[in-house]
Amino acid sequence: MLLELFSGIGAAGLAWGGPVAAAVDQNPHANTTYALNHGLRPKAWNLEAVSAAQLAAFGATRWWMSPPCQPYTVRGARRDLDDPRARPLLRLLPILAELRPPVVAMENVPGFVVSAMRGELRATLIGAGYTLHERLACPTALGVPMRRQRYYLTARLRGDGRHRSELGGSAPIAPLRPLGGYLDAAPDPGAYLPEATVRGYGHSAHIVDADDPAAVATCFTSAYGRSPVRAGSYVRDAGGVRTFSPEEILRLLGFPGSFHFPEVLPRSVRFDLAGNSLSLDAVRAALAEA
Repeated sequence: MLLELFSGIGAAGLAWGGPVAAAVDQNPHANTTYALNHGLRPKAWNLEAVSAAQLAAFGATRWWMSPPCQPYTVRGARRDLDDPRARPLLRLLPILAELRPPVVAMENVPGFVVSAMRGELRATLIGAGYTLHERLACPTALGVPMRRQRYYLTARLRGDGRHRSELGGSAPIAPLRPLGGYLDAAPDPGAYLPEATVRGYGHSAHIVDADDPAAVATCFTSAYGRSPVRAGSYVRDAGGVRTFSPEEILRLLGFPGSFHFPEVLPRSVRFDLAGNSLSLDAVRAALAEA
């Protein structure tokens, strides 16, 4: 049974497989999307104030965590332990040490590697008897034409006692698949940028060609659709230059075709939810031994 903490739209449950005992997230749009696709409504709890008894009641043997990344990013000023958004994870550390679920796994941005929070996490888990495996992984190594390098941790209670760190990134193990296979057959006409915008931002925006077999999109963030640069790529096709659709981003993240957003959610919210989600291919690779 899996417990998804900071569950978002439920990528970890899809990647890990098996029954989900419970999910926890405070984003109402993420929770509505999760319920629509997984048939389970996440608990809208503030994990900064959660108790060990509340989490123990789910009886989960596998815990997944995708805590906020802003404390460890340049955009978030890298405030680390001093960032209020780091408090929920700090609260979970003594609970992990007390309850000691058999398997714990986590994802975050590469900046987490040099954070004081990582030191706190490692010390807590090792002190509680876990064997750790840390790595940096990117979907491009798995053949997905999208850069999204992330830090992954898997921790097994006791295990073999040999902690492993593979933080130099992963070498390619699969040929790159064409970007065109992930694109909508009929793009939304409203997604195309005005020529003036392309001229104004073309020098700084990352634009890929739909028919380029070597094209690789940059990492999409929750700011995509609002920030014209450093939030994700644009695609050039026969109609001009346009944004990727939220559904195209989900395909690049490895979500099944059956996954869908509630129709009432605006496009901006869909971008936000997709940008905050996970690469299922990378998560599966990280969890292969867990």
